[in-house]
Amino acid sequence: MHFYKIDEFFLILHPLQKYTRWIYFDFRRRDSSVPFEFQSMTKLKISLAFVLFELICNFIKFAIEIRADRLSEAKQIAAVTSIALLCMIRGISLYTDRNRMLAICNDLDKIFPNTFYLQRRMRVQKLAAFFKVRFRVLRSYLYLGLPAFASIPLIRYFLFYDRENGGRLLDEYHQHASWAPFQLKQNNRAYPYVYVYETFLTILGFTCILTWDHIFTVTVSQLTMHFEFVNTELESLNVRDTTRSMTSKFYWRRLKEIIVYHQHVYRLAKKLNETFNLTIFLTDIGCAGSICFHLYLIANSDSVLTIVTFFFPCFILIAFTFDYCQQGSRLAEASARLQTVLYNQEWYDASPTYRRLMLSLLQYAHKPFTLNGFKLFDLDMLHFQSIMTIAYRLFAFVQTQGK
Repeated sequence: MHFYKIDEFFLILHPLQKYTRWIYFDFRRRDSSVPFEFQSMTKLKISLAFVLFELICNFIKFAIEIRADRLSEAKQIAAVTSIALLCMIRGISLYTDRNRMLAICNDLDKIFPNTFYLQRRMRVQKLAAFFKVRFRVLRSYLYLGLPAFASIPLIRYFLFYDRENGGRLLDEYHQHASWAPFQLKQNNRAYPYVYVYETFLTILGFTCILTWDHIFTVTVSQLTMHFEFVNTELESLNVRDTTRSMTSKFYWRRLKEIIVYHQHVYRLAKKLNETFNLTIFLTDIGCAGSICFHLYLIANSDSVLTIVTFFFPCFILIAFTFDYCQQGSRLAEASARLQTVLYNQEWYDASPTYRRLMLSLLQYAHKPFTLNGFKLFDLDMLHFQSIMTIAYRLFAFVQTQGK
């Protein structure tokens, strides 16, 4: 049986970080007794500067296309701009909320099981298996999708561009169809340098999304593990022990420990929600709009290469939206099961004292914890359905206007 440390979960690196070594938050530390610390924010600041510049360039290009009444090109810029905006939102959240993220990581570190016995009872192996499968899927998709997204404009350039005449380069030969000063993106001689810059920018922006997503998933999954542990511990208690003098004291002491532990985990969950709720709220708005524009571009394109180009970001948006909605749903289900566990404890065979307490316990567990965006919506699978519905309605509207 492998003994897990919390560092192993925070230190999982996706391929972009592994090969480029472009890591924003390095969770390495000298030993387990030292809290996590983020040594340098230099790389994150550099990424935010580049992403912000690209976002401004996207807005400039969008305004140029609208002014020239080229609506089809404007919709393509809108799709790219929405991705850049999402990267910016996640990156700013990483920078502004880094101290609160760090505090949550250290709080979870304090209650992480530190013995084989506790890890077996808390099913840490189940958590590790979940991340193993999730990372394998993410890694496979990155190896397939990201190279396809980055290489298709280059393939187009070599197949269709007339390099002998050296005419004006079109947006389809670039990863990001944004504005650039001095008409660099229209210049054939500057194309190799622009392509390298765009690839670097893709890595920076995508790393912002993945870093935020990884911290969110690791923290939410651990809180889910702790809520499930509370349920398991309550299920192991026998309420009939409250009627026996030999076991009554042990039962009440153990019940008090579980309640205190649950309250602590609940406070950590609220702390996590306060850290991430603004980003969740803004991400939902950006994802729905971005999925809409990408679907429009896919539906109205006759080129297979164009369809593949826009399929990658569209699919990644849907996949990540599904993933973090599922994480919220798993956390809510683990928290909500507490009431069922209490009710199924055969409380009618317990002592009168426990039966009087039972009503208070049920009221305490009546409202489960749910991640939310400023209490405007709960983050669960129903919310994922709502996002997809909004994206489809926006797509239908844009498609109608396009015709």
